[in-house]
Amino acid sequence: MRESQDGDRVKIVVALERDEDDYPPVEYENLWSTPVGKGLFRVDNIPFFAHSIALGDLVAATPEGGALRFKEVVQASGHSTLRLIVYDEAEVPKILEHFRQKGCLSERSHIPGLIALDVPPAVSLAGLQRELELGQAQERWDYEEACIGQPIS
Repeated sequence: MRESQDGDRVKIVVALERDEDDYPPVEYENLWSTPVGKGLFRVDNIPFFAHSIALGDLVAATPEGGALRFKEVVQASGHSTLRLIVYDEAEVPKILEHFRQKGCLSERSHIPGLIALDVPPAVSLAGLQRELELGQAQERWDYEEACIGQPIS
C-alpha cells in the first residue's frame, strides 16, 4: 500500500458481484485511496477482488450510508491488476520476490495463496503473461487479469 504524504487516506467501498461459484467470498472490497478533490480519489492499494480498477487510478466516489461508495474510474493510471492463487503456500515468498524483481508490487491476502500484483506501465505485461501462462500450465498457480491498463504487445 502506498501511504499519502499527509496521511489523509480514506476507504472507498466497492460493491462486488459474485459468480456462479459464489466467488469472491465477500460482497464488498475496501480500497485505500487519497482524496484529490471534488469527490475524486487516487487508489492506493492493489484490489484483491474488484475488477477494472488498478493502483493509481483516479476514481469517483460519493458518500452513502456513512461510507464512500465507488462510482467509476475517471482516469486510468495505466497500471494493470493481476491476481494469482498459488497452490503451494510455501512457494509464495519466492513468487513474490520474483515478480518484485520484475518491477511489480504485490500484496498478500488473508486467503492462503492469494496474491494481487500491480504491473506498472513500464513493465512488459506481455512478458509477464507468458510467465503466468507457463506457471498455470505447470499447475503452480491459476491467475486472472482483473484490470488491463496497458496495450499488450
